[in-house]
Amino acid sequence: MKPQRAVFGALVLVLGGALAAAQTAGSLDVLKRGIQLFAEGRYAEAQPLFDTLSRDTAAGTYRSEGAYWSAQCLVAEGRLDDAATAIDAFLKAYPGHGRLEELVYQRGRVHHLKGQYEEAVQVFASYIATYPDGDNVPAAVFWSAEGLYALGKLDEAERLYTLVTDGYAASVKAEAARYRLSLVQFKRREDELLTLLKWSHEESLRIIEEFQRREKAYEQALAVYQKRYGEIKTGTLETQSGLEEEIAALKSSMDDLAKRLQEKDDMVAQLESSLAAARQSADSAEQLSGSVAAAGAEAELLAMKERTLALIELYLQILLGEASEASE
Repeated sequence: MKPQRAVFGALVLVLGGALAAAQTAGSLDVLKRGIQLFAEGRYAEAQPLFDTLSRDTAAGTYRSEGAYWSAQCLVAEGRLDDAATAIDAFLKAYPGHGRLEELVYQRGRVHHLKGQYEEAVQVFASYIATYPDGDNVPAAVFWSAEGLYALGKLDEAERLYTLVTDGYAASVKAEAARYRLSLVQFKRREDELLTLLKWSHEESLRIIEEFQRREKAYEQALAVYQKRYGEIKTGTLETQSGLEEEIAALKSSMDDLAKRLQEKDDMVAQLESSLAAARQSADSAEQLSGSVAAAGAEAELLAMKERTLALIELYLQILLGEASEASE
């Protein structure tokens, strides 16, 4: 029995080795087919092959290759969230794999493509520190500069672009870095012009606001002046009207006084005529007495005339003084 068991064990080992060799050969064929499709840009067709290979526990070392190329397909297809998940899974499952360097770099690229520039710069910095002689160092420096440029950190971006052109002149990124340096200079001038334009615009707005403020103040002052002028004009018209009425009343009073004076003058003339007639009749005592009475009446009339004239003069002075005060 023992020889039979030994033969059977040897047969199992041979069959197992043959089967493993067949499976390995099959995995290799799948890997080659997937890489060929990847090279042709047929990522959607290559993706299932790599996924199948990465899940095959009997694929041996080709399993990790399948996981690697699957992540690369996702990056190439632009499926960035799935690519990030696949890369993180590979880094965790195969920490010492030879493909690790490439996928760390691709992790930074995924961050950059998603617009996560701060995260991308950090990943690239970690890559450069871990693999200072890595093949992707010039590209990592360039994409770090791109992230800084996108963040508006022009001075830091310019420093890294210069590092690519001077330190990695043979790199495929050197020409792109030179172009970017010219853009940095242009961007800096553009920012300066925008700042100047903003300042000029703000100054223009300030001047316009100041002009509007002064114009409004002028209009308000003008309205006040017009109102005051109207009030003064109205008051002047009222004063002038009142003076004209007072002058008219004064003229009427003066006409009345003149009329009364004329009447007094006529009376005096009559009295003087009567006095002359009385003097001619001196022979008659009665006439003499009448003459004396007439003379007394004349004296009384003259005194009355003088008083009247004095009163008229005083009244005129009072009226003229009131008119002068009103006009002032």
